[in-house]
Amino acid sequence: MGALKVNNVEIVNSTANVITTTLPTLAGVVGAYGNATHSATITVAANGIVTTTANNALSDNFTSRVFEGSHDASFAVTVSTSAPSGGANGDIWYQTYS
Repeated sequence: MGALKVNNVEIVNSTANVITTTLPTLAGVVGAYGNATHSATITVAANGIVTTTANNALSDNFTSRVFEGSHDASFAVTVSTSAPSGGANGDIWYQTYS
């Protein structure tokens, strides 16, 4: 098998290895994204090239859940000063200490 060349520039060698030094570079996308305090946003074009990236800070400020009558009849939130006894799957238990 021969090498793959574009405009006489070898892109893939005869052993099917990509010659990374001949690939174009894209500004703004090189690096590691996401960690313990950030999630990654990666945009990929239709041809498979990553076009944009961003690190997004994670927040520990969560929005409260409002339970609305018949829409949320299957959910239960229990606030107690003692340990839970029983309950169903999906129930939320919140124990307070004083």
